Amino acid sequence: MNFAEMWQTWLKATTSPNEATFEELRQKPEANITTAIIWMAIYGAVSALVSIISGLMFANAMRNVLPGVLEQLELPPAEAAQVEQVLRAVTGGGFGMAGFASLANIVLTPLFFLVGVGVYFLLARLLGGAGDFGRYAYLNAAFAAPLGILTTLLSLAPFVGCVTPLISIYSLVLVYFATKVEHRMSSGRAIWVVLIPVLVVFALVGCFLFSVIGLVASLQNR
Repeated sequence: MNFAEMWQTWLKATTSPNEATFEELRQKPEANITTAIIWMAIYGAVSALVSIISGLMFANAMRNVLPGVLEQLELPPAEAAQVEQVLRAVTGGGFGMAGFASLANIVLTPLFFLVGVGVYFLLARLLGGAGDFGRYAYLNAAFAAPLGILTTLLSLAPFVGCVTPLISIYSLVLVYFATKVEHRMSSGRAIWVVLIPVLVVFALVGCFLFSVIGLVASLQNR
């Protein structure tokens, strides 16, 4: 894989949100589902690496803090040693499971991506679109992979993660252009393809919140 060309494609897809950009990208010979899966696997690998590094930092912090916490509890030496041993075992086991889950991202990230793209693709077809799934996945991966990596790296910096919702909104704009260009759709129909999943999610969250509020109110009235 030509990483220089990959970087140029990612940069173009994320910094030039217009129809001409996506029309140019869809003409590339590598615009297929294989490229899309590889790019999302790269994102999954970066996410896994960042998660493992975060886990190591947390485990190291726990090792440094644990003696002070045990000292403040003023436990007998024997009990303090047992508690420390249990906490270290739990921390180590938790890190091991987190590390395994992080490595699973390499497979799960492309899988969830294809499911998400599949939802958009089906909606586009229902609304009259006529695009190719592999090429459509490629167009979406061209910005989903770099924006995902950016979001993952920003999560390491305190107070910077608050820009994640803005990145998510911007990615919806890019989905709109990819949908409009690949499926040869009107602006209105492409907007509906993007909005319908968002509206469904909001509706489900709203139903859940109303259910919780109703349950709490009923418990208070008893």
